[in-house]
Amino acid sequence: MSEIRTNSTVADIRRAMLMQQHDRYEELKDDMAKHFWSMIGTANQVAFVAIDDAVDMMREAGMLKQQQKQKALRALEEYHRYERNAYEHFQEVGMDRFAFWQDFVGRAADKLQPDVQRLYFAIKNVIDRSRVRHSEMLAQIQTGVALVTLSTLMFDTMADQYQRKTMADIRSVFRGGRLTAVERNWMEVGDITGRQVMQDVNLKDDPACQLGINVILTRYQSADFMNVAASEALRVNPAICEGLTEEDRLSLNV
Repeated sequence: MSEIRTNSTVADIRRAMLMQQHDRYEELKDDMAKHFWSMIGTANQVAFVAIDDAVDMMREAGMLKQQQKQKALRALEEYHRYERNAYEHFQEVGMDRFAFWQDFVGRAADKLQPDVQRLYFAIKNVIDRSRVRHSEMLAQIQTGVALVTLSTLMFDTMADQYQRKTMADIRSVFRGGRLTAVERNWMEVGDITGRQVMQDVNLKDDPACQLGINVILTRYQSADFMNVAASEALRVNPAICEGLTEEDRLSLNV
């Protein structure tokens, strides 16, 4: 009898520990989701806008052809794949939340455009020193490179922070939100179009370029900045307000 009780106790303890680990994983997953869909979603949207604008500039300059065209259009296609992944995720939690999320990241991205423009001009100033043609286009392409690299770096940093808190593979839950293929294809566009000048230019050594990136990163990480965008999106998606706590309402001013 003593042995049976001992075995039973060990099994109960193991089961309780597994349940505790599972609960902790779910808690961490929900917490990361709140930050992921706001911060990473905004960073992804900002990168896409820069890339999309660069593709338009390449088309107007007659530079969207052959290998550049293939890689550029593939980058846009992969971004739309990410959007479809987001759509499928929000189908599970309610489509009104997808509409809210789209409005939120759109408004946040719009508010960031002045900072993105300052980054663009900082990059253009560096490129202009080489006195090459199409410096506007090259600067826009490299702005897209910088922003999509920042978005994937933020994803990795956030995922690593949460992963250290649990043995479960929390990164896999959000893997579809990392713009891996977008970054890979757009980096190749940057390499192809920038061979005439970028091999002689190191944007990492330019203080204005680094300041531009740091300002945008600070915006992504600012609760006040995100709350303003969220409160504006909530005003056109009032159904979402029904699920907010009073504390959330006060922080978002809704």
